[in-house]
Amino acid sequence: MKKEQLRAHLLRQRAEQTLTSQQEKSLQISQRVAQSDAFKQANKVAFYHAVRGEADPSNLSKDSAKLFYLPIITKENSLLFAPVNSDTAFIKNKFSIPEPVYNDADLIPAESLDLVLMPLLGFDQHGNRLGMGGGFYDRCFAFKQDKSIKPLLMGFAFDFQVVNVIKSEPWDIGLELIATESRLLRVKRR
Repeated sequence: MKKEQLRAHLLRQRAEQTLTSQQEKSLQISQRVAQSDAFKQANKVAFYHAVRGEADPSNLSKDSAKLFYLPIITKENSLLFAPVNSDTAFIKNKFSIPEPVYNDADLIPAESLDLVLMPLLGFDQHGNRLGMGGGFYDRCFAFKQDKSIKPLLMGFAFDFQVVNVIKSEPWDIGLELIATESRLLRVKRR
């Protein structure tokens, strides 16, 4: 199946879930992440604002022992990360995704993070990730190409989002861990 067909198929599956099912499964995934060594050892954790039926990692941000960040789309179409807490105000970006209101001085680069929970449409057993096609995360984490350096990249997804194979492009940045409601998968890169 071509990537665009696969995206459409997975978007349909995601949209068919009830809100209750999404919330229950998101909580299960969050609990699995919270129990992982990757999360326990991280200080600066980035997550994403779930939209359009995505698995929602926001429950994790209640851990007061950690610093949490959300991505900000830059003018260069890459990502920087803004700190968030219970008092953070939000505005919608060009994709209608809520972003935190921030001061430029508070933004940090991806290299400063310890763990990043990444949104996705699909993934395979080798850590290949199918996103929405904008390439924001691939550009942001290009410095990790073929290197096991921080931050650790963890997919946050529903079980049904696993697919047999996602064709990897040279610019794609793979996942190192994937959390779903039923398992935490440490990826074996090809």
